[in-house]
Amino acid sequence: MPKITMLFGALLCGISLAVLMITQKVGSPSIFIPMAVGLPLLILGFLSNTMPHLRKHFMHAAVALGLLGALAALVPSFMQIGKLAQGESLDMIRAGSVWAMAILCAAYVATGVQSFIHARKTASAKEST
Repeated sequence: MPKITMLFGALLCGISLAVLMITQKVGSPSIFIPMAVGLPLLILGFLSNTMPHLRKHFMHAAVALGLLGALAALVPSFMQIGKLAQGESLDMIRAGSVWAMAILCAAYVATGVQSFIHARKTASAKEST
């Protein structure tokens, strides 16, 4: 799970960097929101590799951060849907980055929850034998 955490962290950082490279300007600091979630994920994944006795705590913190990232990305996503419903135009680059962050964070949380369930089943199976 630490390597998956670092992968998702790198992908989230990549969203911010891609928007920065495409637009060639910092229109607002909101383009760095995916990076604000991605960098801590990278750090938590790295720390869980270097301190395996604290891996469970780091991974729980990482999945909680991913959940917050998904929720934070859903608010602007729904606002964008409302703008589209009213016939307003959208900045497709910003809309794409928000949706990409929401999808990545939600996928990371789902992966983390599946990993936690698998780890719990494995641990209980070892205890019963």
